[in-house]
Amino acid sequence: MGLYDKLTGKASIGADLKHVQDYMLEGENVVGSYQFFRDSIILTNLGIYTVDVQGMTGKKVEVKFFPKKAIKTVAFETAGNFDLDVDIKIGVDGNTVIASTGASYSAPISFKVPKEQMTQAKEVINLVKKHYLCN
Repeated sequence: MGLYDKLTGKASIGADLKHVQDYMLEGENVVGSYQFFRDSIILTNLGIYTVDVQGMTGKKVEVKFFPKKAIKTVAFETAGNFDLDVDIKIGVDGNTVIASTGASYSAPISFKVPKEQMTQAKEVINLVKKHYLCN
């Protein structure tokens, strides 16, 4: 995948695991991973890691782990005629954010997949359903 593809949001299958591999438990296996320009999402048999690379240099990295039991829903919005992206939202407990009104709520894990990668978007949705919601 070229730099242009990454800059425009196209995901590559197989994220770099360097930020999570030291924290994975014995018996924890990756079931799917996707690398965006700097950020990634890693699905394991125990839960979901999100990797948010921050700042200009990318030296600051926030990694969040959502255990299997915290994953509640998956939602997706298909791309229309003029939309460029498929929106995927994975509902989780414990991803607390503060709204502009001051109220707190649990925000979903949210990311966009270019509509040219609809196959990968469907794969993510099916992996979430199979490993976290329907067993």
